[in-house]
Amino acid sequence: MTNYSLDFAMGSTTDLTIFLKSWCIYMSELYFPSLSANNATGEGPINSSELQGALCGLLCLNSQASRATWYKILYEDVQPDEDEQIDLTHLFDQTVQALNSLDFDLQLELPEDNAPIASRILAMADWCQGLLFGLAASGLTDDTELSTDCKEYIADVINISQINSDDLDASDSNDMDFEELVEYLRMGLFLIYSELQPVDDSQQITEH
Repeated sequence: MTNYSLDFAMGSTTDLTIFLKSWCIYMSELYFPSLSANNATGEGPINSSELQGALCGLLCLNSQASRATWYKILYEDVQPDEDEQIDLTHLFDQTVQALNSLDFDLQLELPEDNAPIASRILAMADWCQGLLFGLAASGLTDDTELSTDCKEYIADVINISQINSDDLDASDSNDMDFEELVEYLRMGLFLIYSELQPVDDSQQITEH
């Protein structure tokens, strides 16, 4: 059984490269119909947890991404309708504001607290899958300079992303451990974002 603690076995940068090159996202609950496998080519996150994670990863390396077309970086061919475009733009604005807030108030897109713990754990894994997808899509490589702390964080994210339903059993019911992991992921995101995209107080959300 997988150990859901903060002391995951740390992977090497070589492990990271292999993982990103062999990337395959597990598709689950649809977030936008136009992003389904029937309507979009290639791979990309299609539930709310994956999509938010992917956007966070994208912004870590590409703070100048267009608020109107950022999702095209994650998908080869996608044509969202007008309502979806509004929602995607809102998600972008909300995420950028949270990442650049002084108190870093970004909250991971996960099921409500009263949802079964198993579904919350799997959504957390989806978020991690999305984060890795976004980092890879925006150009993270072995040549990207990262601190030891950031490398360890990414290794932990890889481990969490590999959790699946087969890893879960009745003993995985400690909400406190889960919340600690979520907070670790949240603060680790702040660390890697701050390292790769130092906050500019004069930065404004603009249309590109």
